[in-house]
Amino acid sequence: MKLGGWWTTPLLGRLLLALVLVAGAIVAWSSPRHRAFYFSEAPPPGERGGANPSGSAFGPAAPGGLAAAGSAVPSAAPGRGQSLPDAADRIQLRVADRVPSRLPAEGVPSGWAAKEFTGRASVELVRDGGRLALKLRSEQSSFALYRDVVVDLNEFRFLSWSWKVVLLPAEGDVRERARDDQAAQLYVIFPRWPSPLTNSDVIGYVWDSRAPVGARVTSTKAGNVKIIVVASGGSPRDTWRVEHRNVAQDYAALFGRHPPRVGRVAIMIDTNDTGGAAEALVGDIVFARRPAESMEIPTSMLR
Repeated sequence: MKLGGWWTTPLLGRLLLALVLVAGAIVAWSSPRHRAFYFSEAPPPGERGGANPSGSAFGPAAPGGLAAAGSAVPSAAPGRGQSLPDAADRIQLRVADRVPSRLPAEGVPSGWAAKEFTGRASVELVRDGGRLALKLRSEQSSFALYRDVVVDLNEFRFLSWSWKVVLLPAEGDVRERARDDQAAQLYVIFPRWPSPLTNSDVIGYVWDSRAPVGARVTSTKAGNVKIIVVASGGSPRDTWRVEHRNVAQDYAALFGRHPPRVGRVAIMIDTNDTGGAAEALVGDIVFARRPAESMEIPTSMLR
């Protein structure tokens, strides 16, 4: 029997499909990593760290190691419902789901998870300029904080966030593989099924030390990661900035197609390539139906 005829036999085709589904379920349940990915379980303790493992929820290798997060797998599986907007009709990702009674508070805040690529993550929840913020520090290290969110860009296409750079990696340049370090980076991840570990599209918005504002580059370490420089070393430092992006428009321009749903957001800092130091603060992240009317986000400043 020819292979083509065998595949087109209805009964055999149904039996084969059933066997594949059963085998897939057995593999998924028997592997802690697959269970974490498909059933929204936390990855086992032995798979939460490590420097630059292969494979990724963000893609095959990425700027400063973001796409190398082999154990940082998303829990946003197919069919998961869209994240619900708040009373102001925004999908808001707070810097902490629960605010400790005393600040500053060291460690990864509630609602977020960390992935260390090189060195140790240095994270604090602080108040700065009247707002609640995540303070990230890097000394020859590379790490990311991430959280799942399901956003349909047909409805919530406008993204806003606030950040402040205290110390830039002096030699950082997103355009050069050997110097690809930035103090402040925000990544929007679009899982592509059925292989999100290797095929996710990623948009990165970065505050670079040298590349000019408006520069658009493909990551030197992963072709699936597209970078837009939204602030540069010439920008006022140690001052809060609020960024506004039409993510649906950015995706169409960078990838040449209609955007799928967002499945994860990550913030990152790294100095592992240049061997220097960096420090930045990041505030709440907001997806909205309409563009912001002012340069201030009414988020954690009142908390």
